[in-house]
Amino acid sequence: MKGSTILITILAVFLCFPASAQFKADLRKANKQYELHAYNLAIPDYLDAVKRRSDNAEALGKLADCYRHINNMEEAAKYYALAIKQKDVDKAHILQYGLVLKSLGRYDEAKQQFQKFAQVENAMIGNHFAQSCDFAKSQLNVTSSYTLTNELINTSASDFGAAFFGQQQVVYASARTDIIRSSSNWTGKANNQLFLANIGRNGYLESPVFLRGSVNNEFNVGPVSFSPDGKVVAYTKNNFVDGTRHIATSGMELSIYIATVNGAGDWVNEQPFPYNGSDFSTGFPCFSPDGNALYFASTRQEGFGGYDIYISKRVGNSWSTPENLGPVVNSPANEVTPFYDGNMMFFASDWHQGLGGYDVFRAEPTGERRTKIYHLGSSVNSPYDDYGFLYDGFRNIGYVVSNRPGGRGNEDIYRVQRSADYIVIRVKNASDGSPVPGATIDFSSCGEGIYQTDNRGVYGFQAVQGLNCNLAVKKDGYLSASLQVSTQGGGESREYEVTLSRANEAYAGKVLDYTSRRPLDGVLVTALNQNSGSQTETTTNANGDYYLALSPYASYVLRLSRPGYRDLNFTARTEDGLDRTILGVIAMLPSVGGPADIDDTVRPPNEPGGTSEVGRGYSVQVAAISTSNMSAFDNLTQLGTVYSKSEGGRYKVRVGVFPTRAEAESALKSVKSKGYKGAFIVEETGGAVSGDSQPKGTGKPNVSASTGRYKVQLAAYRDVRNFDESKAGSIGTVEERKKGQLTVKYIGSYSTLSEAKQVLSKAKAAGFPDAYVVEETASGELVKVKN
Repeated sequence: MKGSTILITILAVFLCFPASAQFKADLRKANKQYELHAYNLAIPDYLDAVKRRSDNAEALGKLADCYRHINNMEEAAKYYALAIKQKDVDKAHILQYGLVLKSLGRYDEAKQQFQKFAQVENAMIGNHFAQSCDFAKSQLNVTSSYTLTNELINTSASDFGAAFFGQQQVVYASARTDIIRSSSNWTGKANNQLFLANIGRNGYLESPVFLRGSVNNEFNVGPVSFSPDGKVVAYTKNNFVDGTRHIATSGMELSIYIATVNGAGDWVNEQPFPYNGSDFSTGFPCFSPDGNALYFASTRQEGFGGYDIYISKRVGNSWSTPENLGPVVNSPANEVTPFYDGNMMFFASDWHQGLGGYDVFRAEPTGERRTKIYHLGSSVNSPYDDYGFLYDGFRNIGYVVSNRPGGRGNEDIYRVQRSADYIVIRVKNASDGSPVPGATIDFSSCGEGIYQTDNRGVYGFQAVQGLNCNLAVKKDGYLSASLQVSTQGGGESREYEVTLSRANEAYAGKVLDYTSRRPLDGVLVTALNQNSGSQTETTTNANGDYYLALSPYASYVLRLSRPGYRDLNFTARTEDGLDRTILGVIAMLPSVGGPADIDDTVRPPNEPGGTSEVGRGYSVQVAAISTSNMSAFDNLTQLGTVYSKSEGGRYKVRVGVFPTRAEAESALKSVKSKGYKGAFIVEETGGAVSGDSQPKGTGKPNVSASTGRYKVQLAAYRDVRNFDESKAGSIGTVEERKKGQLTVKYIGSYSTLSEAKQVLSKAKAAGFPDAYVVEETASGELVKVKN
């Protein structure tokens, strides 16, 4: 019996020895692959090892680790759960188990593991991630303004690193093998390469092709970033393995290179970034919008831990010493894939409180420092890895990389958009309302590009909340117009109409200095269409002239403003559009040192300061009335300033002042079209305007005329060019009125008949032998005075 027991014992030892030896061989082989970060190759050997030793903490923990690195979180959780039950488990597996549970959205279980890790290993790290579980749960029912769409170009391989290339293309990296090109160094291995895709009409990326014509040294390059002018590229040389997560512990080795992009699109003068290192990684470059700074991530020793984000500024042909962005952005763990839009810094972190894995954050600046970060919410982010975020707020399009479940492959590119207003701009010809195709819509004032209307004269775009931009609308052969666009981002559809006029079809106006009567340049003229709500702007030129494209049968409120002058507002109606002089001539009051400093109105003469000195020009006399109340003439205020002047107990109602006779004649036509058939032109010579009434209207200057009811009629002309102004001007103030086809010239006015007769004698001596004295009646008519 004793001999039999010994034999059985020896046999058992003999049988166990091969099993133990095989376990050690499997573990040794698996560990070698594990150390090389070949996780997919290590998994079969670890599985063989745990079949022989199901209680081995090392084999269980590292098998779970392999699954975690290839993004198989369910299998990772399974083996971590077994590993942490072993007495000799590596305490790091407790933390990693919590991270895997968090990626699976099992936040309560994850929190328990983090709290356990805090007790047995590191309180700071454990408690931090335990709190992050509470944050993640709080985000589950929070509505995000972002929406994500999986791009159709994604494959079963790794697709990542999207970068804008101009307005309508995107460069990205992919390990896809379905697009083949003939190459001496192509092995068919899934190394990532750079591709160029178009942004299609439906918004999807489409038609990917290889980015570069050369086939050498193109593998394992990406992500990239192009300078704003597209002439310089910064790119990452990587050692990514398709199927392995792009995380720090996967053995990433990165370095940045910078090259010039020539006219053919080739990369030349390729140089390593001067702050690469042999004992640390540097990657994920991003140019600033002005191209003068480069943001990147690096594991440099002076950082806060893991990958930190740095900035290096262009100095001549080189770059400044990298500057760490500081502890608000950077952490004890990893921050990668910076993207700076000129205001906000976007980046990914596996430390800051998020949903799991890498999450995307936004850092807001205070001056040059980032003082606060914000989580981008549960649409952009998931419990898995989300990184490589970029976004063009003007075009409302961006991209993010994610390995979340439901994708097409390992890492996928998702299109990012925000809830936005849809803006439609219709550009029309002011004269007939026909569409203006090919008109440019210039967004330069808000730092964006130039776009064109389609063959319907329409340009549409999505605009997120906060857009406030003054657009310039242009077309060869037309006067330019401007349009102010602002958005609330509530998903509303808004439509703007812009009218363009050809130079000979525009409405012309002129602006003068009230005091000097000189033209004013640089006056901002804004016209608001009260019918449609659209607004257009222009400025006066050196001659004080401005031109506006106005729609027919519309009412506009015009506002004139210029530094040093008081703003003016007036209303204009375009009617049938035949009269394009309705804007007239306007004189602006200086804000300092002019009559406007004293009073905006004319006061009665018996009050202090009751008269106002005004300039010269031509006015249209409308009527002579017995009261100073001018409310009956409000319908003339759009033509000019309506004012009255007291003479002989009556008030002469006039519209003016116009600097030229031609402009006054144009105004006269408009006045007569409103029913004032007896209206006529008078010349204003400057002086005091009676204060018995207050001027009304467009803000054109108050004016004066000579007083009295007597005039001297010089002659009547069919062709006014036959009138000799030089001879008449020496006699007195020249006025004129239309009588049918004739233009009648007068000298006046005079209070007494004897004064008029003295002027009559001078007129005849000056070469007007048929001159005679006329008297203005209460109705405004002029009748010959009998001798």
